[in-house]
Formats: sequence, structure tokens, C-alpha cells
Amino acid sequence: MKEKSGNIALGGILTECNEFSINLITKENFERYEYFENNEILNLKSGVVGGMLSVLNVSNFNVSPTVFASCSPGGVIEDKCYFDIKKKILDGVKNTKQLKGVLLPLHGAAVTQSIGDLEGDLITSVREIVGNEVPIVITLDLHAHVTKQMIENSSAILAWEQYPHLDPYETGVRGSKLLREILENNIIPKMYFSKAPLLHSAINASTFGDTPFAELMKSLKNEEKNNPKILSTSLIHVDPYIDQNDMGGGAIVITNNDFETAKDISLNFTKNYWDRRHEFEPDLYSPEEAILDGLSKDKNVLLVETADACGGGAVGDSIQTLKALINFSPNEKSLVHVVDPGAVQKCIQSGIGKDVKILLGHQVDKQWGNPIETQVTINKITDGKFIYNGGIWDKTVGEMGPSVLVSVGNIQILLSSYGTYEWNCEQFLSFDLELDSYKFLVVKNPMNYKNTFSHIENIYVLDTEGPTPPTCKNIKFKKMIKYFPKQLDLEFSDIVLKYNN
Repeated sequence: MKEKSGNIALGGILTECNEFSINLITKENFERYEYFENNEILNLKSGVVGGMLSVLNVSNFNVSPTVFASCSPGGVIEDKCYFDIKKKILDGVKNTKQLKGVLLPLHGAAVTQSIGDLEGDLITSVREIVGNEVPIVITLDLHAHVTKQMIENSSAILAWEQYPHLDPYETGVRGSKLLREILENNIIPKMYFSKAPLLHSAINASTFGDTPFAELMKSLKNEEKNNPKILSTSLIHVDPYIDQNDMGGGAIVITNNDFETAKDISLNFTKNYWDRRHEFEPDLYSPEEAILDGLSKDKNVLLVETADACGGGAVGDSIQTLKALINFSPNEKSLVHVVDPGAVQKCIQSGIGKDVKILLGHQVDKQWGNPIETQVTINKITDGKFIYNGGIWDKTVGEMGPSVLVSVGNIQILLSSYGTYEWNCEQFLSFDLELDSYKFLVVKNPMNYKNTFSHIENIYVLDTEGPTPPTCKNIKFKKMIKYFPKQLDLEFSDIVLKYNN
């Protein structure tokens, strides 16, 4: 057997934060999704780490695993949780003999109680250990807040290319392959990132179909394919629900030792992105307007309450759309998901088939509305577990905690104890529901509902209160002052930021 050439350290933290939500992320959150230490990591077959391992396992390098922790988005990460994981990652890097490189599968928009740039802090800490000669390759979600610290202290950053996120595994493959190119073929990555303060929701930012973001991404990837100087390109749509300085989106371009090419292409595509900024603002409806108009439609209607997206860090306890259904469409068969652990416990204590009066909604994150008191009929009780079918956590067990299905007349409500990432309506399907039988379906995510409901044409994006609103016009940022769409008179040359390694 051929002797290995050295070791690649691997580890990271992957979650998205929302500084307008009270949904604190602790180690318990990671344990409900993915928390692996040391050799446990080597068993991963899917996701970004699975992709990385598929390349490294057939390479001339050993993998030295540290810690990998990922979970559904939430508020900020508890300091203790981050510092404990960070210490284990850094200790793993320090203790790796014959260290040749480092792979860090991260998100790019993680914030702790005291640190506004978790990824920059972690990358810099690793760089301080390994020195300037050891390459550090990073993978990110494309919804990343890419900072100067991240760019300057890493060798290469590659972001996911698809939203909805179908390609974490493939991005892991790309990251590992680039690291091997650096180590085996003396590639010298030159990375340039430019960004503009364009803050928008995900409504018009799918990488599929004819959205403006899809068109920009396709054009950038064609540039990468047709230009032999380019090693990688990434189009970044910043997570707009953190509150940090210098947030914005743009293009990361990495070349083989060609700084000027990386710079020119990055600035060109970031300018194109900025020039199309008005196209990212969605058409919005109040819940009442959407329901009353939807009643005239012959087929199913989707009510997209994206302001309460657990996949963006919200708690999931909003009942703003539910109240409108009760008031304006009580007789139509409808389906809503509300996170309310107190209501769940009261229903479980009463039992299946019972009628019980509960206080419902806005009881976890109370800043976005008031609960209602209503009588419900308890239809079904489960442990809230389901299996993800694709995406970031494909084949992973999702845990809503104890959950119940209740009804208010013809309106059915899934009540869960925890919010969970929405991918392919696994939460609803775990209750064996026939989704096409509902006139109104409330979905609380800006894009992933299309994985299940691509056949539904009647879609209304709702203008409701919450930590993941469909437009960033009225977000109460403390640190971001000049950005679109709050200000309409900004000039690209005055606001573009430029980073390189």
C-alpha cells in the first residue's frame, strides 16, 4: 500500500443566524440535527462533508476529523456553545501531525452572542495555528456574509451554487478537489471578492427558472466554464437577517495566480447584480387580500408567510395568516403549521378526539404579534420525528418534538414543539396528509415549498410581521445604514467593497 502524503484537518460549524429572532442556538440544537466528533465524521456519506470525504478517501491524504456541527437556522449562537466547539476544532488542528491542508465546511452567516463574524473568527484562529503556507479551503452557503477577515485568512472560498440547496454534496466535492489541486499540482489560488449593499429576501433569488439571480448565476458559471484561468466562481446573496457592518452580495472569483482576471470578473458581475437590484423586490399581499382573491380561484392556493420562516431563523409561531383564515375563510379546508410547545402539551394532556380551549401563537417569540384563544379538536399526536428527503440534511432525522394535529372547523393546524428547517413538506407529510386536498396551504419559507408545490400556480407572498420579512425595506438595522432598498440613490462606485487574499 502506498504511504500517505500527510493529513487534511476537517471540521466546521454550519448554521444560519437571525439577529431579529429570539431563537437562541445551543448545543442541543446541533444535537437534534448533526453533531459529530472525531472519527464519527468519517461515517458521513451525504451533505457537504460527505462530498468532501468522497474525494479525500481516494486521495493520497489521510483525513484528520475534528468536529462537525450543523443545525436548522435560529437566532444567534450561544457563546459557550461556539467556544466549546471552536476549542475542539482548534485542538484537532493543533494535534494533526504532518498537516498539509485544512477543510472547513461552514455557512457564512453565523453570529454568536458576542461575535458578529463567527466564520471569520474561526478561519483566522486556524490560520494563526497553521501559518501562511498551509492552504485553508472553505465551503459556504451562498447566503453568506463574506467578510474581509474570511477572504484574507483563507486560500479559497467556494459557495453552494443552487437555491433551493440541492448541491451541498457537490460543493464538498469541489472544495476537496480544489484543495487537492493546490497540494498536488502547485495551484496558486488568487481570490477576489467584491460586494454591494443589496439586501433582499429569497423570493426572487432562486437559482432555477427565470429569476434575476438564476440568470446572473448561470452567466457567472458560464464565465467559469469558458475561461481556463478561473478555478472557481461563487455568487453570494447575503443573508439579510443578521445585523452586521458592510453586508452585501457579489461575486467571488478564484484564478490560478491571476489577480487581475479575478478582480475584473468579480467587479463586472457584482456591478451586474447591483444593476438588477429593483428586480429582487417582490409583489406583496396582506393575508386578507390574498385569501379573498384566492377564494375566486378554482384550484389550490399557497399563502407564503415567509416572515416566519424557521429556515431563516424564525421561531415559526406566527398566527397572522391563521387568524385571517379563521376570519375570512373558515369553511375552506386549510392547513397551517404553528410552533407552540405550550399548546402542544395542553393538547397531549387532553388526548385524541377531545375538544380543548388553548392559547395559540406568538408565545415563543412574542415581539411579532399576540396569541388568540380558540377551541380546537385534537386529531392526531406524534413524536414529531420525520426523515428529510433531499437537501442539506438528506436522510437525516428531523425532530419537531412532541407534535399534534388539531382542527378549528375545516382549518387544520400542525402544532409542534420545535421549529425545523422546511425542505420538502416532510413535517406535513409525517402526519399522512393529502396536501392537494387543501384549498389554502400556508407555507412558511420563501422558496423550498417549490420542491413540493411546483404544480400550484396560485401563489401569494404575504406582507406580515416577523424576523424573516419578504422585503428588507423596513428592517430595523443598527449597523447597516446605506443599503438598497432602504435608499434608492446609491451609486455603485461609492458603495462597492473589494477584498482579496
